[in-house]
Amino acid sequence: MNAKKWVFVVWMAMTVQSVLGQGFKLLEFRGGYFNPKGTEAGFILGTSFGFFFDERVDLSLGIDYFHKNYTKEATVADTNYVSNVDERTVVRELEYNTTILPITACVNIRFPFQYNTSWYVGAGVSYQFLFNSENNFRENIEEKRTYKSFGWLARAGIEYNIGSRSSIFLEALYNNCRVKRNEDVKEGLPVWNEVDISGLGFRTGLRLEFF
Repeated sequence: MNAKKWVFVVWMAMTVQSVLGQGFKLLEFRGGYFNPKGTEAGFILGTSFGFFFDERVDLSLGIDYFHKNYTKEATVADTNYVSNVDERTVVRELEYNTTILPITACVNIRFPFQYNTSWYVGAGVSYQFLFNSENNFRENIEEKRTYKSFGWLARAGIEYNIGSRSSIFLEALYNNCRVKRNEDVKEGLPVWNEVDISGLGFRTGLRLEFF
């Protein structure tokens, strides 16, 4: 583990300890749409917890889950009429699964706008994983790949209070990260494989506060 990774791990550990020591005061559940450059777009789900510095600024720690599945299938037999239903025989030739897991520490700042409404912006650092698997049933090939690296995230949105301790929000986000694997040195030159999972997304969710 290089120096930057150690710094990030120590910083995250201190942040988690600080949050747990304070007792987490806010909780978010969110879902939306994410369009990374290196794979197809899809839905993303996540949650985070954190605490307040004051009435405008908070720190949150969260994890998100993005999954995309692709299959290639073909009909290998004509439709048969069986027991009052139309039946066909289908074979699955290929299957790909891609999962992205960003773990993020984010600072958020809120600006009152109107009654029960506020704007907010946030930015944070992350450590992100990409898990990719391939099953080629026709060629009997099965491969799994794991990528990981640091990244950062920016978010901006609007929040509406639906209660004294609850609100709903709608936001745009930008994730910046190139995850890597097979990092090595060949002929004195660093070399690796990478996937660019940077991209734009939109999320909505529920925010709960505890006093």
